[in-house]
Amino acid sequence: MGERASNPLVEQFRKGGVPRELRLMAAQGALPLKPADLVDLLHHLLVDADEPVRAAATTSLRDFPLDELRPILKDKESPPAVLAWAVAHREERELLEVVLQNPSLPDEAVEALAATLPEHLAELVVINQVRLLRRTSLLEALEANGALSSDQRRRLRELRETFRIGEQPAPAPAPSPEPAPVAPVEAIAEEEPVELTAEEAVARLLTEEEKQDAEKMSVVQEIYRMNTADKVVRALKGSSAERAILIRDPNRIVAGAVLGSPRLTDPEIERFAGMKNVSDEVLRHIASNKDWTKRYGVISSLVRNPRTPVALGINFVSRLNPRDMKSISLDKNVSEVIRKQALKFVRQVGEPGGQGKH
Repeated sequence: MGERASNPLVEQFRKGGVPRELRLMAAQGALPLKPADLVDLLHHLLVDADEPVRAAATTSLRDFPLDELRPILKDKESPPAVLAWAVAHREERELLEVVLQNPSLPDEAVEALAATLPEHLAELVVINQVRLLRRTSLLEALEANGALSSDQRRRLRELRETFRIGEQPAPAPAPSPEPAPVAPVEAIAEEEPVELTAEEAVARLLTEEEKQDAEKMSVVQEIYRMNTADKVVRALKGSSAERAILIRDPNRIVAGAVLGSPRLTDPEIERFAGMKNVSDEVLRHIASNKDWTKRYGVISSLVRNPRTPVALGINFVSRLNPRDMKSISLDKNVSEVIRKQALKFVRQVGEPGGQGKH
């Protein structure tokens, strides 16, 4: 079962270089993210290099509202590391019942608690024969649990006898996957602010049409004068017009916050996909998101955008309708590789049978 696509802002935190002020805000739960994204981010901040950030993240996760946490722990696509943290650190019975039944919960996390689970929770492990057979050391840990009922012990004994566990050397359990290394935040230099005046920033960010709009220029100047933390909050909570400005911010953390905003709409993604003054990383995020690329307008915009990485854009050419393929095959503004690929499809459609020669 694969994990859900990570929130682009959370990804930026993982890459490092996020100012301490913003990391502390996030650890305190002050960023308006969807609950699942916020839990993912808080879990990442548990190993932050800054002790107050770690402490705040720990407190926020321990106090995370039960009603919001329950569906996250039930979701099979939730990160296994988050599930493992919850089973080890949250004590609410209904949360433990949910997470112990989640097949994405790592076996080693269950084994760490197996010997001390109360009878009603141990039952959720006893009935999961697939998990017990997959990791016989978990079976042994469960058998050492003094709280098991006689019926539970009988079922474990029958499991051993049926599969002849222990009668011959059992295969060594598969090694637990190594956790991904977390780069110390200090080891990654924070991005230096771009030394531009507000007017220069406006000139870089806006199109010629937008430069004629004095009101929009004023908004850009206001946003440009904000620090990174304020821009991120505005990206998460602001209007679509503000997001359209912030997506072009040279700071990748700010652009990531726009793409991670819970208020972001599908039409906005489609517009971003066609922008020629956003970073390659923004287009890469959009092209890599399976939910966003289900929309025809998004893939069409990505293919036409010369800034889209060719290795990603070329994958969408075959999904275009014949009229758009023909248009792209003649468009000198798109990548030459993309144009030739579209022309190849156009020629195939034009040949007898529509499949090309064999």
